Amino acid sequence: MNSMPELIHTPVFDANLRAYKSRQHRVIVNEGSSRSSKTISLSQLLSLYIPLKEKKSITIVSPSLPHLKRGARRDVLQVLENAGIYRDEWFNKTDQVYNYPNGSYIEFFGVEDTSKVHGPSRDILWINEANLISRETYMQLAIRTNETIFLDYNPADLYSWCYAVADKPGNKCIHSTYKNNLRQLTKEMVDEIESLKDADINLWNVYGLGLRGTSQATIYTHWQLVDHFPECDDTFYGLDFGYNNPSALVKVGIRDKCIYVEEIFYETKLTTNDLTEVIKIYGLTRSCPIYCDAAEPKTIEEIKRMGLYALPAEKSVYDGIQKVKSYPLFITRNSTNIIKEIKSYKWKIDKDERVLDEPVKFMDHALDAMRYAIYTRLNKPKTVLVYSY
Repeated sequence: MNSMPELIHTPVFDANLRAYKSRQHRVIVNEGSSRSSKTISLSQLLSLYIPLKEKKSITIVSPSLPHLKRGARRDVLQVLENAGIYRDEWFNKTDQVYNYPNGSYIEFFGVEDTSKVHGPSRDILWINEANLISRETYMQLAIRTNETIFLDYNPADLYSWCYAVADKPGNKCIHSTYKNNLRQLTKEMVDEIESLKDADINLWNVYGLGLRGTSQATIYTHWQLVDHFPECDDTFYGLDFGYNNPSALVKVGIRDKCIYVEEIFYETKLTTNDLTEVIKIYGLTRSCPIYCDAAEPKTIEEIKRMGLYALPAEKSVYDGIQKVKSYPLFITRNSTNIIKEIKSYKWKIDKDERVLDEPVKFMDHALDAMRYAIYTRLNKPKTVLVYSY
């Protein structure tokens, strides 16, 4: 097994392959818009081309293992399956290592596992969504990488350590947009991205054109990261429904007049039955209040009948945002999608450059769930909640 199967690929794959084969670049950075094929292109390169042609040790990391399983790892395994070379017996699911017959292997881990960040070296490193990890973590991984480092990210941050790495002489920065991947995108996907042209010029620049963020209209600027969700005086949940878009469940706690938030799950393609089973897997019972998108009363009722305490949320968007902003806000480090969303959550700006009291409706599923819970729970005098089923 020493030749790469035929595969459908984009110019982003070609650019990464050329950069890698040149042997001229220590770091190859993929900086670009939403759906530009950054992740799938690197998945193809690192799971097919490199390990089949060369005996290499490859590490793929993300901000957390759940984030990695939903993203880059899933894409890598799908690429292998589509190419007809995935073998279940080659994948050690306990250690998260995929072994090839020629001695190559790919290991997967989240950077919350510090023992692995500070662990053995490898030949090649890929950091998926690199702007969501710290520069210190990057440095620890980099010094343990013998050959090439790949990074990918959407450039949503106004300032990021990734930009200095991308711009360093000798490193290669590959810029991409969704237009590099049009053959693989549905009309709905393209329309969602292109709708940002009229909604927010900064989000269009970042997620449409792949340019670096410059907006000053960020909604939440007062949040901080914490390592763990603490014991709280009051704990409750928020749920935003989706199907093609993610369903998002967040845990919210109040302690010493501060709000703590943790991402529980963030998944697409969940039916109501799936959603209920996943919620129960995470330990929620009929005594745990879950504030849900009130626009879907049928789904709320179905969840209640399956033994969970689902409640319609208050949906005033502006007032809800102001309520969230009125408390110190702490987000756990493992809440990857909340962090990603909150960095890009912006007020709309009109054609006269005036900031409006309305957020851009884009990539906000976990933040909606957070707002449902906080505003509904804290906007009224506290009452005893009684389950009626």
